[in-house]
Amino acid sequence: MSSFPKVILGFLMVDWPLFMRRKMLYALAEAAEKYGSTVVAVNRPLCQISTIVRKPQRARELLGDARLQKLASNLYLYSPRYFIHDSIAQELGILESLNLAALRSSYRKLCKRIGIVEEKPLIWFYHPVQGYVTRLFPGSFNVYEIYDNLADIHGNTLQAVEKRIDKFRDRIDLLLTTSRKLHDKYSPGFKHAWEFGNGIDRETYERMIRHDHPPHPAIDNIASPRIGYTGLISQRLDWQLIHDVADRRPDWNLVFVGKVFDKSILNSTANINNIHFTGAFDHSEMPSVLRSFDVGFMPYRDNDFFRYSNPLKIYEYAATGLKTVSSNMEELSSYPSEIVKIVPNRPDDWIEAIQAYLESDDDVARSVGAEFAGKFIWEDMTARLLDRMQQLFQPSGKDS
Repeated sequence: MSSFPKVILGFLMVDWPLFMRRKMLYALAEAAEKYGSTVVAVNRPLCQISTIVRKPQRARELLGDARLQKLASNLYLYSPRYFIHDSIAQELGILESLNLAALRSSYRKLCKRIGIVEEKPLIWFYHPVQGYVTRLFPGSFNVYEIYDNLADIHGNTLQAVEKRIDKFRDRIDLLLTTSRKLHDKYSPGFKHAWEFGNGIDRETYERMIRHDHPPHPAIDNIASPRIGYTGLISQRLDWQLIHDVADRRPDWNLVFVGKVFDKSILNSTANINNIHFTGAFDHSEMPSVLRSFDVGFMPYRDNDFFRYSNPLKIYEYAATGLKTVSSNMEELSSYPSEIVKIVPNRPDDWIEAIQAYLESDDDVARSVGAEFAGKFIWEDMTARLLDRMQQLFQPSGKDS
């Protein structure tokens, strides 16, 4: 294979609105123009049974042609259909074969609609259950990216999931990971394995580093000091730790911005006056939201799911100069201490670290944070990635 395929198919593991790396795909599409390639984000495929039962909000997509949206000049979102949900199909080879046939047919229709002919698109996917897509097109270049450890939120290894990797390992041309710890765990046995990382898109970065954003009115009426978190609010967070910190420091207000995915969280905190849930805001409001916090915190569970993580939000926090206390994530341990501190999940350690940040210099954090986050711009990272990948498309490509 001497050049990039004209189409890069990125098979999402979750529906597009829930896919947290959307900005990376926008940047990838921008970088791919240099090589004459078009990026197609493949939304979770639909099936007549599971979609109606599990995702009734997408049932209308089963009518008419598969939905195709042009998101940018070189990026499409495509929502094909297959025979049966892939978590079911993986149990029986004939079902996977039917899914593959359906996806091949859908791909041919996609090519006609976007006016591109490419028999061997580059395949990019994110979870072992999707490994069957490496058999879609014989001779295709296959990229498997791991952005979370293959464990549940309690840190228990999903052995059945990990075993699936062995079934497609030989068909993977490049493994990408978002952290060094993930790379060290999963890279053995792959032809090529690189640490890719996480980042922030340039437009968001340039908005975040500005210092003229007013505090968000929904947060500004909460008394300072405000210790803030943004993102999914679920059992991934260590609620015992959060309760203990809130109880020991009633003069601090712990502010959670985002959608609450478990009502039991609201019930368990209903009588804790200094824990606040604001709901979710549009991403365009994040600079004002983060400017409203005195200190950021990421109180995740301390286990083998999160220890392998490299959270996207740390780059937004850093760009605004928000000093952040985090549970144990090995990737963050090498980041500047002026903007992030890793502490054990013990309330006294968290209180000490937060207090130290409340008393530290904000100007230093803004300067260090902006410089640090500026090294992880998606547009730069994807351009470097494709430049490096180009070597693997050469007949003598030996990069590793």
